[in-house]
Amino acid sequence: MTENQKRAWEWLLEKEHHSLFLTLGQGKSSWEVGEILGLSHYKYLEIKERAEVFFKLFTNFLERWPSLFRPGNPCQESFKDLMDAFICRRVKRKSAALFSGDAANLVKKISTASIRNNLKVLSESDDPWDKDTMALILEFDRWNNFRILPHEWQQPSAYKRRLNKKDKIYIKYLLDPVKTPFWMLKKIKERFYYKGRKAENTAYVALISKRLFKEGYLVMPIRKDPEVIKEMTGFYMYVFDSKYDADSLGFKISNYYIQTSRVRLGQKFWPEYREIVQRALNYNEMNNINFSRDNLDMARDPSGSIKKARIKTKKRERGIHDPRPIKSLPVTRADSSAFYIEK
Repeated sequence: MTENQKRAWEWLLEKEHHSLFLTLGQGKSSWEVGEILGLSHYKYLEIKERAEVFFKLFTNFLERWPSLFRPGNPCQESFKDLMDAFICRRVKRKSAALFSGDAANLVKKISTASIRNNLKVLSESDDPWDKDTMALILEFDRWNNFRILPHEWQQPSAYKRRLNKKDKIYIKYLLDPVKTPFWMLKKIKERFYYKGRKAENTAYVALISKRLFKEGYLVMPIRKDPEVIKEMTGFYMYVFDSKYDADSLGFKISNYYIQTSRVRLGQKFWPEYREIVQRALNYNEMNNINFSRDNLDMARDPSGSIKKARIKTKKRERGIHDPRPIKSLPVTRADSSAFYIEK
């Protein structure tokens, strides 16, 4: 490697190092490297492509200029330090804000306003070095795994991703006994369980609970009525015309961690999961829902008791003082005179 290539290499993340080394140095296939790094195939392909683009981008820039910003650059020093932390040191937002030495960067609104103002100053410069720096920042933001620029300065993302994020939030929420308590599932079962025998009047949902059900889930018949289906959608539950589909979904969700424990297993899991949920009677309604944790909390726990309990648990885990009074123990204070020796 040349000196500039060595410096560009230092600007890459560890996984990007591994990607380039295993594919270009060892001749491993993308599937093999994905298995070695424990990444899904599509996720590894993103890292591989980003590593190649960044290595070339950084090398080309460093061959022209010795540093990210020129001496006498019109931007504020805190902005320069922030961009240096993002691009050259590849750290996350909070660490970059701390590295900049300006506490104001820890406040998102102030940091965004500062970035916006400094980008405007940089874009108006006629210096070739400043122009290349500006181009590098914009291209870095486009390829990075998280955005660093305000929305109006962002270029179109370089990635075409199939987003599993909201489905992962949804499944993990169902599997969490705190977020989806067993008593709530009992209430749903008591209210909606349908004992009718006519198949044309029956639909099915899967209740997920390792505590309540031996298999980790229960396929529950419900009345195939628009109002009932609407209520099930309000509880964020897929409703199926087929008992087999409800059973398949319950099995896949209850065994989610096993079926996604390896990359190849995950690649099989997600297409099958999507195929099942697309057959749900309320798929269109469910697909338009943003499965955020707050939305799920509101559907399952309108009073907010689950969220409050989670906040208290986090505070105790972090060692923050718990204001709840300590219950008195059934003992009395010893009489101090008992410890003195009579003379």
